[in-house]
Amino acid sequence: MAKLLAGKLYNPNPAVTKGGALAALTAIDTTNLRLNFTVPASGIVMVRLACNVTGATTMSQYLLGVLEGSTVRGQMAPMGGLTGTAVATTHCPVECAFIISGLTPGSSLNWDAAYSCELAVAASLIKYGGTNAATASSDFGGFAFEIWDVTS
Repeated sequence: MAKLLAGKLYNPNPAVTKGGALAALTAIDTTNLRLNFTVPASGIVMVRLACNVTGATTMSQYLLGVLEGSTVRGQMAPMGGLTGTAVATTHCPVECAFIISGLTPGSSLNWDAAYSCELAVAASLIKYGGTNAATASSDFGGFAFEIWDVTS
């Protein structure tokens, strides 16, 4: 069974917006979406990231990943799915999970959730958090960032 080493669901109020322009892998929030963990004996971890993309009828092409300082530890294109008809207010949840190996067992590491934009649609943005109100397009759910020991 997998063991969660570190995890966070960050759901701020008001909502946060990221993206909309071409960008190399960039930390999303080095205060609230940074995780510290100890590398398991196997030197292998799995990273899971999930968030929401919304705001246009066509979608920007984002990668989600992790940075250790300025070092890219891993990144990949997330899978997504429309939750309704493709309109500007459609929420498209996206999620990815990937394995990172070759880490030094016992090391204490700090990793930041990150994104890059490979094809930009100005209004197609990563959004998370919100007001928890009955107001259209004001709440987008949290940004999930998890690091797992999949060998335990």
